[in-house]
Amino acid sequence: MTAPLLTLPLLLLLGQAPEPTPTEAPFQARLSFYATDEDIDADGSNTSFHAALEGHTPELASGLRAEAALSFFLTAGNTQGVGFMDNGSTVRLRYRPSGWEAGEGFAAVVHPLSTSRLYMGFTYPVTWERQAFPRRAGTESALELRLSRQRWDAFVALKSASVVNDLEFSASRHYALLAGGFLDVTPELRLAVKGTVLNRGQIPAAANLDVELDVPVRGASLGVAWHRGAPVGNNVDLRLYTGDPTFFERFFDPETYPGGFAASVSLEGSIVSQGLMDPGNFFQQSKQTSGAAALEARVKQGFWRAHALAYVRTPGFIQVDVPGLPPYQDFLSDVETRAEVSGTLSTDYHLQAWGLTPGLLVRVTRPASFQTALVGAPGPARTAVLQGPNQLNILPRGVDPKPVVTAKATARWDLGTVAGVLAEVSYTHDPNRTVFEDDVTGVAEPVLQPANAVGVSVLLQARF
Repeated sequence: MTAPLLTLPLLLLLGQAPEPTPTEAPFQARLSFYATDEDIDADGSNTSFHAALEGHTPELASGLRAEAALSFFLTAGNTQGVGFMDNGSTVRLRYRPSGWEAGEGFAAVVHPLSTSRLYMGFTYPVTWERQAFPRRAGTESALELRLSRQRWDAFVALKSASVVNDLEFSASRHYALLAGGFLDVTPELRLAVKGTVLNRGQIPAAANLDVELDVPVRGASLGVAWHRGAPVGNNVDLRLYTGDPTFFERFFDPETYPGGFAASVSLEGSIVSQGLMDPGNFFQQSKQTSGAAALEARVKQGFWRAHALAYVRTPGFIQVDVPGLPPYQDFLSDVETRAEVSGTLSTDYHLQAWGLTPGLLVRVTRPASFQTALVGAPGPARTAVLQGPNQLNILPRGVDPKPVVTAKATARWDLGTVAGVLAEVSYTHDPNRTVFEDDVTGVAEPVLQPANAVGVSVLLQARF
């Protein structure tokens, strides 16, 4: 077995999409339709249509070729016409010196419209800095340079955007530096590292007080992965990965079942420090340090697979790409915060004659939470459950956060090489769901909602 075949599973396991290798076909197209309803008894449905086109030139010179990947969402607005949203389109120049093996070489990649494919961390739920500048005026672009050899890979990237400056009532250019790489210690063991340095610009609330406070960010991610046997592909867990820009690509990667035993394990951790406004003194800066870690394992025996994923994220890490809560403000020093802890187990079995892979999945999550005071509401602070960036549920007084349990029946149906279907039916028990309702005095108070919800998600894809 050649080195590229051995290292590919490690790339996938660490959450790094390997440098795409062009096929012989000069153009490939992919059309995907995704529909989801997290609670069929409530108004929570969502649909999206994704299109992608990939192409490459013949060799422009010895070892040199150009490639382009257009990836975007089409949305229908309230007026006539169709909206366009980029999903990490790229333009790439690739050069392989004479005598170098397939997969080796130099690459220069331009991310012209968005930089969500350049990020820190490895496994999707604990990745970060997919956007470096949340207060940008316009697009965020990047230039990436990469050198790939058989046993190691190194990259450096520069993100750039025009960021609003509230002190000067203008916008100024800011940059984010990312660098990292991996080393194959053995054909089965890989070590990976990434680091970043950037400044997100002025804190708007401080700038409105004519105080200059910026948001410096420093962070690092470390990962280790081990793999033996054939690659073990992704399980069907649609809701968990919908924010990943590779969502519509990697779920339909061909899965091989050569027989025998295969397994893989990855472990990673990230730590990030950023400057935010001190909630006790709006004229001073507070340094917030947050982190996350993930452990993932995959097993395949014959046509049977099993996946396990456990991760932990602090509240500050969940908010790291939309910093602070309230925006650009640190938590009070005496506020009790609790990290999110989540564990998922899944299993599936491939029915080769039908091209069908049914499966089951169970997830238990202790949500992140912190204490907060409602403006204008007397009495002690309440507990806020943080379900995602800027996604809060405020609990009634005296109510503590409880674990969220999710169970799914999943299916993957491969219709040859030109089409595929992914589907899941889920049951979720979330006792932390609330809405605000006026009490007898006319004051809005959080009220618990029914904890049980049944959801359905379907992903259809055609490839040409």
